[in-house]
Amino acid sequence: MTLAAEVEVRGALGKDPRELVTPEQFKQMTDDVVEFDKVTRPYAEAGVAQFLVFLKAWGDTMAEVGGDPRAWLKFAPSPAVDKIWHRSMMRTRMFAEVCDTIAGRYMHHLPIMDADIQSGMATERGLSAMLDTGYRVDLEWWMEGRSCCPENCGTIGD
Repeated sequence: MTLAAEVEVRGALGKDPRELVTPEQFKQMTDDVVEFDKVTRPYAEAGVAQFLVFLKAWGDTMAEVGGDPRAWLKFAPSPAVDKIWHRSMMRTRMFAEVCDTIAGRYMHHLPIMDADIQSGMATERGLSAMLDTGYRVDLEWWMEGRSCCPENCGTIGD
């Protein structure tokens, strides 16, 4: 089965990512995306949900590798989910609480570009990790075919 087919089947059957945070946190994160990015509420809700699954997958991966600070490089968000990540970091206290609750640690945003991310392999691994969380994964948010990082991103160690 291809990854896209697996996402279509397993991802659609997953648990609701809203369960990962309190209703108040989900509403605040969604409200921020609606207000500052000028998008519809359904779009913002779907984006926040996908960011939460991404955060859960990252936290699970970090736990598996014993907290290696470079483990997050194993997968990268899509440009659309990256925008949700940026918006979520605006409220630093709440973002720290959400990270602690879902991932067990703070998820820093350190944009880099390497061959693994450029090739799309990092996104594919991320999708697999997201599917393994058991939460709903919406392929529409992940198949843009490009990295979240612009061409002038740093490299590992910057």
